[in-house]
Amino acid sequence: MDKEIEEFLTKIVENVKFERKKRNISQLKLANILGFQSPNYIAKIETRKHGVSYNISHLYKIAVAFEIEVVDLMPRISEKF
Repeated sequence: MDKEIEEFLTKIVENVKFERKKRNISQLKLANILGFQSPNYIAKIETRKHGVSYNISHLYKIAVAFEIEVVDLMPRISEKF
């Protein structure tokens, strides 16, 4: 199950990155949206290093900023990522 959870979290990161790039938003700008001053946190998430992931508060802030629904950032379980 842990492997499935990691794959799920990785897919969320990929979806956020896709939406970020589609909008030409830098890692710094996304970091600012989440309340951080440096893009380092976003870089760590996007490389999936150090066990860092987006939390539900992050996904909410991203969805609001990108004018999408939180569910749009999440993979469909039925599709098994």
